[in-house]
Amino acid sequence: MNKLLTFLILLSFTQTYSQEKTDVLLLATYHFTNTEKFGDILNPKKQKGIEELLSKLKTFQPQKIYVENTPKKQNFWDSIYINYKNGQNQKLRNEIFQIGIRLAKNLNLKSGVTCVDWQRRPANNFQEKAYLEYLDKMINYDDSIEKINPVEKSQYIEKTKNYFDSVYTKIPNMSIMEIFRIFNSKTFLNNIFYSNISSYLDVDSNKTGVVWTQNNMIRNVNIYQNIIQDILKNNPKRVIILYGAGHIKALRNYLETHPKINIIETNNYLN
Repeated sequence: MNKLLTFLILLSFTQTYSQEKTDVLLLATYHFTNTEKFGDILNPKKQKGIEELLSKLKTFQPQKIYVENTPKKQNFWDSIYINYKNGQNQKLRNEIFQIGIRLAKNLNLKSGVTCVDWQRRPANNFQEKAYLEYLDKMINYDDSIEKINPVEKSQYIEKTKNYFDSVYTKIPNMSIMEIFRIFNSKTFLNNIFYSNISSYLDVDSNKTGVVWTQNNMIRNVNIYQNIIQDILKNNPKRVIILYGAGHIKALRNYLETHPKINIIETNNYLN
């Protein structure tokens, strides 16, 4: 009887544990290394803003931080994290370090960041090689047809470009918190998704727009796969996904449909 009772308790615990959801906070960012366009993140004023951002994110208590670098770079970022934890002075402008690594140290995580990005080249398997062959053919075809019939652009692309120009010109003089509130706003994320993904489909005068929309989305699909497989394997309770703003809306759309995932509203930690 005691053995049966123990078995049932263990079974109940296992089922509850396996069904526990992972809280996911998606943090849209810009690329800090683009100092010419956005200013120097090592500026004391910006550094003070980074410290404020890290303080707010720390309250979320993430157990893993996913970042925009390929798994091939994992050893590099592991070594950066170890050296930084051991007191080595670091002045990397990359947002992976400034937010991901520094936040991991503040939380005293065992490992720093987890690289989940995907790039088309070089191809690593049959499907990637087949896709690259197709993509190269489409690039050549598009180049040739463009000379004969220049593609007609949607009237809304220029409006979107003007929106981004109005935001980007202000960034060097804005506080870090102001920047991240804008980058994680619905307006910004919708505009950048339209610009990167769906704007090709408005007119499509040369009948190649679907190809370029699919081409831009395929990276998001692979990033999502890397993230969800790691979550399902390691079962963290809370994670942060630190990524360029252009990927956030697509990743959220994939993640929020998964039974394992609970999306946390980012602005709750930016106000």
